[in-house]
Amino acid sequence: MKIRSISIVIIFLAIFVLQACGSLDKRLNPIQPKVFIDAIEIEDASLSGLTALLTLNLENPNNFALNAKGLDYTMSLAGTNILSGETQSNISVPALGSGKIEVPVRISYASILETIPKVMETGIASYNFSGSIHTRLFNIPFDKTDELKLPYIGS
Repeated sequence: MKIRSISIVIIFLAIFVLQACGSLDKRLNPIQPKVFIDAIEIEDASLSGLTALLTLNLENPNNFALNAKGLDYTMSLAGTNILSGETQSNISVPALGSGKIEVPVRISYASILETIPKVMETGIASYNFSGSIHTRLFNIPFDKTDELKLPYIGS
């Protein structure tokens, strides 16, 4: 009888440990968040480029809150890197929810001018916005690729 009671306790402990490991695995292998560019607001212009405020919308598909200490990012337009940077802003996005973060960016006129022939040739402005969100334990990558079809401008 005593051995049977101990066996039952061991089985319940094993189930509990396996359940805890499954939960831990979800935290160690999080689902990639979705990051959308919500708005770009030009703040300043100089002879070399623009300073803008990029508003990002982060969607957290994980069943745990995303608390981060910053992110790094790169954006390319028509295959040309037009901006990159890093922010140390605290980010908090609820589990299965979304949140916004504002990121200051610097865009050089030279990088924009480099993309114009490519975009005019194809009529499509393809872009990629990627980077990673920095948590205390690990970095979570994000990647968004899309394209904008430009209206035909002819004579």
